[in-house]
Formats: sequence, C-alpha cells, structure tokens
Amino acid sequence: MLNNGEPEPDATDEDEDELLQRLVGEVWVNVYRFGGMGVVDFGGTVSWPLGDGGEVSTGSRYAVHAQCPFRIVQCGEVYLGSDDLVPGGGGDRLAYDDGADALREFLARRSPRVLSVERAPEGDLRITLEHELRIDVLPTSSKVEECWRFVVRGGEHVVFPPVD
Repeated sequence: MLNNGEPEPDATDEDEDELLQRLVGEVWVNVYRFGGMGVVDFGGTVSWPLGDGGEVSTGSRYAVHAQCPFRIVQCGEVYLGSDDLVPGGGGDRLAYDDGADALREFLARRSPRVLSVERAPEGDLRITLEHELRIDVLPTSSKVEECWRFVVRGGEHVVFPPVD
C-alpha cells in the first residue's frame, strides 16, 4: 500500500501501459477481419520470423486484435463495429468488409496519427486519432474467449484479460 492508503500499481500494468503508449504518434494503416476478430494495424512495415523454418511474414509494426465488442467512431458516429461481423446471409461478404474497404481508402488518403491511448482497469481500450476518429475496444463478458491483444510484431504484447 502507498502512504495514502491506495494500493501500489502492479509493475506489470505499468509496463503494459508504457507498451501501449508506443502507439502515440503512429499512423493507422489498415483495418480488416480475421475470422470473427477485428484487426487494426499501425506504423511502418516490418518483417518477423514465423518459426524455425526460415519463413518470414511482413506487416505493420503494431496491431490490435479485438475478439470482443469494438467500434470505430468518427465525429461521434459509429462507422464500423463488431456487430458488422455478423453474417447477413448474403454470401461470404459481410457489412464489415464494405466498411473496412471504405475506411482503408480514407486511411490511405489521410494517414491519421494516434493522439492518445487509454486503458481502463476493466479492460476497455480507447485509441483516439486525428480527424475525430476513435477506436473503442469494450470487453463485456467474463469469458476468457472475449479478449483483445496489442501486438508489437516480433516482440512484446499486451493481452486482456491477462493470461496466467
């Protein structure tokens, strides 16, 4: 306990918050889905090994994978969200795909930079960007399957809920 009766912050939480702050100033470069998960990519292109076989993958330096409710907001209106990943019965293409296509065009033209990253103790993650954009990741369940992950390609990562 600190002198004022407040619990001392967990060093791991401080390390994770510092890691998340690496996003500040980075450019949002991509949005897509992988199965039922929303993915947003930030930063320049990097390569990393895919195991011992010598294979290499290439992508953005940072990524957020959301396997829980999330939304992308611009000017106070939801533009794209996790409910858009629900199949509508019209084939393999989802409403999410159409929104992501349009959003990728916007990202290529405007290159919005991350202004701030906030994380609440219950797991909410808020990424605020230029052009009145915001990405909210909102875990609403106690299920371990409902999570998000922040990845530094080829390096550290933050997972919510934490893995023991």
